[in-house]
Amino acid sequence: MQIDDFEFEEEMTHAALAEFLTRIAEDISRGEKVEVQMPSLREGVLQLPLGEPVEMGIEVNLRKNFIHFNLRMSWRRPKVLEE
Repeated sequence: MQIDDFEFEEEMTHAALAEFLTRIAEDISRGEKVEVQMPSLREGVLQLPLGEPVEMGIEVNLRKNFIHFNLRMSWRRPKVLEE
């Protein structure tokens, strides 16, 4: 089994962030998969199959010049049938 880690960071306007979060919310409500952009050094889209339940965590760090708001979601991968 291959395990990959992807990390993505980007500055967005309020409107772009709202559009991104709305698209993810729509993907989650459909319950099939979540599509997210590949990290900046790779092209394409990651299609993440959704499982239930979804665990969610929020972390807020208040700093002198910045506010860090981290939203974490995790779920079990649906079983993959091997041929």
